[in-house]
Amino acid sequence: MDLPTYLDSAMNKVLSADLSHLSRASDYDTSWAARLINEDRSLAYPHLIHWLTKRQNPDGSWGGRIPYAHDRLLSTLAVVLLLGRLGHRQRYHEQRSAAERYISRQAGDLQQDIEPTAGFELILPALLEEAHGLGLNLPYAELHGYREARAEKLSILPTQRLFETRTTALFSLEAFGGSIDVEVAASLLSDNGSMVDSPSATAWLLGQFSNWRARFPQSAVYLKESMSRTGRGLPVVAPCGIFLRAWVLYYLYGYSGSSSDREAKSRPHYDYLCKHWRPHGVGSSPFALRDSDDTSMVLLVLHRAGYEVDGSCLLTYERDDHFAVFDHELHTSISANLHILEALETLPDKDRARVRDKILSYVLDAQEQDGYCWRDKWHASVYFATSHALMALLPHAPDELSGTASWLLATQRADGSWGEYVPTAEETALTLLALLHYHRACRSLPREPLRRAAQYLLLNELPFKDDYPELWIAKALYVPTCVVRSIILASLSIYQDTFGDLIS
Repeated sequence: MDLPTYLDSAMNKVLSADLSHLSRASDYDTSWAARLINEDRSLAYPHLIHWLTKRQNPDGSWGGRIPYAHDRLLSTLAVVLLLGRLGHRQRYHEQRSAAERYISRQAGDLQQDIEPTAGFELILPALLEEAHGLGLNLPYAELHGYREARAEKLSILPTQRLFETRTTALFSLEAFGGSIDVEVAASLLSDNGSMVDSPSATAWLLGQFSNWRARFPQSAVYLKESMSRTGRGLPVVAPCGIFLRAWVLYYLYGYSGSSSDREAKSRPHYDYLCKHWRPHGVGSSPFALRDSDDTSMVLLVLHRAGYEVDGSCLLTYERDDHFAVFDHELHTSISANLHILEALETLPDKDRARVRDKILSYVLDAQEQDGYCWRDKWHASVYFATSHALMALLPHAPDELSGTASWLLATQRADGSWGEYVPTAEETALTLLALLHYHRACRSLPREPLRRAAQYLLLNELPFKDDYPELWIAKALYVPTCVVRSIILASLSIYQDTFGDLIS
């Protein structure tokens, strides 16, 4: 099969997939569903215990395959608390002890991760307090500083009405056990039965009611359907149909395969985004809190496809020196600002120059590694924000990017891949895509590193895989499989279009 036919086949598979739900369960979120009990005190989902105990890593931890300290520690602590509540079965005791030793060893490594997982500073102190009450052997003193981080986060939230309106705190509702009126919180459940699309927050809330199945039947269905879609446990977020569709269409915009076939298969996804678009913006699903990142991505893909869109709502996220993703956020996002920059043409004419200059100043000032790379709070890899910056800044500041392109080439691995922790298809495809854009729009790059990267992606049919490592950041690490596939397809397609060979 020639490469264009091969890529068209893979693209058809992506566009025909379920673009409303993640396909992989999270240890962290699953542990909260595993806690749920029926009115007769039996476990509601006993199979989840078996699944989780099979997933312990050799070092005693739980969490994603990438050894990201925040993800591993929080996931491990959540499962340890679950096992601690199941009594003193010898097998659970041994696994719990191994996990406690892991937490003690790794507690000091949290600073190695530049970005914490979402809600970490709220959730960790709450789980440690619960662990202390259970008498678990953990390094409480070493982690005591996160109480201050929790206080800092709470100081920027509207504490007087924190659980009376829909704020980002609802996504981490499990962090507030014992300090909220659960009846009031339950009144904020979304129409789909979830707590702002967070499976773990939803499961925690249900666990506060002995008759949760009868009281919240839609929420019980939500958990059951979320588990059935992964075939195991709960994902980090569900659903996320706006997020997945927007990102897949964003990357496939540059795909150079059969345009008529792509347009026909893409149309239902554009229709979905149009149907759920609101003048004030959107979130990751029709039930989620709205945010600037999903809003700008939807605006961008619809604008590229020829739809008339008005991006004025993005201006509500404007701050003194950057654009926020949510109200009351503690950490800013490079990638979200870059996406607003890419969606600049959807803004009113009078605002474009100001927005452009503000974002350029913010992004260029945020460079790391002697001005060559960027990091972002939504992704564990330095190559994510750096590749996005290289592509988004090209039309505006091409003279500022030669060092970034050189740094990316210099950090390529011997097998042609890129990867901050281990070689991954996602990081390789993102970096290749960015370098190809730079090569085509700014300055010619040596072909050999690009060819080796493309060859790496074709090995073992990487565009068709579904077991990519988790690199995206929510309360735990996760992977949006179809988005990763679309990145791989876009990079290989543009490589083929640029060099015209079959990467033999």
